[in-house]
Amino acid sequence: MPIDCAFWECTSLTSVTLPDRVASIGDWAFYKCSGLQSIEIPERVTSIGTYVFYACTSLTSVTLPDGLTSLGDQAFSRCTGLTDITIPDSVTEIGFEAFRGCIGLTSVTIPDGVTDIGGAVFQDCTGLTSIPIPADVTNIGNDAFKDCSSLASITLPDGVMSIGDAAFSGCGSLTSIMIPDSVTDMGNGIFKDCVSLTSIILSDGVTRIGNEFFTGCVALKSVIYDGTKAQWSAIRKGRDWDSDTGAYTIHCLDGYIAKQ
Repeated sequence: MPIDCAFWECTSLTSVTLPDRVASIGDWAFYKCSGLQSIEIPERVTSIGTYVFYACTSLTSVTLPDGLTSLGDQAFSRCTGLTDITIPDSVTEIGFEAFRGCIGLTSVTIPDGVTDIGGAVFQDCTGLTSIPIPADVTNIGNDAFKDCSSLASITLPDGVMSIGDAAFSGCGSLTSIMIPDSVTDMGNGIFKDCVSLTSIILSDGVTRIGNEFFTGCVALKSVIYDGTKAQWSAIRKGRDWDSDTGAYTIHCLDGYIAKQ
């Protein structure tokens, strides 16, 4: 039995215990229930639809059932009171903007079965300081961690093959990052306005660096490139890819290149 739009904007609702027969929570079920502080979700629930807990600003924690397989688009978006959440190992799909704007979120556990961190999933999570990314992740979507201003460190697994536009844009606390060898195409604005970024490691497999890639990285000092100066020069570079940056140096295998 699914629940759709069941408690739409019930601002006075403070707690909910769902009956055991509920197997899925449908779209918009608790949309903007701003007074909701706690909810007990039965173990039978396998899916949580779109906008289910959107802007439930009083919700501080949720225990997700072990059998859950999917989280819908914007499922917890704008839950500003949410401080931590563990996504069960059974989940393989996290929807678009699922946790966008959860400014109180400081801790997230992503299960190993997730291969795709979709578009804007953690955008504007300004309290998030670090997040472990599972080894099976191959794609990080557009805006995935955009404006996560407290994100100070992140380790990308070796299997990551693509990083979307503006994925880390506005991560003002990020100081360094290593891009896996498997990433060859660096999209637009990936590190735009990462004002604390001082160094980055890029492999010789990179063939393109997108528009505004480093724009606004005023603290940038070194780009460690695992290739020759000739290989670096051959990389296609987009418009304003390194505008408004620090006076960085590119460290190649056969020498150095100063910012032009």
